[in-house]
Amino acid sequence: PLRRQRQMCIRDRGRLSCFRFMTYTITPLIGEQAIAARVRELAASIDADMGDRPYVLLRLLDGAVPFASMLAEHLKSRPEVRSVKVSSYSGMESSGSVAWRGDCGAFRPGVPVLVVDDVLDTGRTLAGVCGELKKRGVQRVLTAVAVDKHCCRKVPFEADYVAFTWGDDFLVGFGMDLDNRYRDLPYIGKAAAD
Repeated sequence: PLRRQRQMCIRDRGRLSCFRFMTYTITPLIGEQAIAARVRELAASIDADMGDRPYVLLRLLDGAVPFASMLAEHLKSRPEVRSVKVSSYSGMESSGSVAWRGDCGAFRPGVPVLVVDDVLDTGRTLAGVCGELKKRGVQRVLTAVAVDKHCCRKVPFEADYVAFTWGDDFLVGFGMDLDNRYRDLPYIGKAAAD
């Protein structure tokens, strides 16, 4: 396991005051090789389904970047890649709403959009993004996620392409984060407060 601890010290009028931040233990669950193999399989499935049709791969920033990048690398169909920043988490809790920050441009109605995200848990983020795309005139919206945590669903939503299915553990790595930390881990791990 990987243990991360943070401490901040402030000197004020000659006195040193130190504060400890919450610490977490990260336990690896799914390794780099297993991730790479499964993403190759997903890419082959997407290629078979999309055929020669043009489509847009819309990655949700920041979490989907590692998964979407690896997926795009293995896709033979070469979609147009776009990005948009959305968020629905604060710490280890879902905020219950989706904040859409920025714009990803206009979409052509007849061109499918494949929305790629790191994790599908409550379903609010992907349901919100897909709803927004349909309001913008996209007729066919598909979704791909690195991890589906079906047990955490708050709204009915199913992804079209799923790399891994997992339980209720709070996951980090391969794009998934905890307050913008641990996202850069090359594996998927479980975060537990110490």
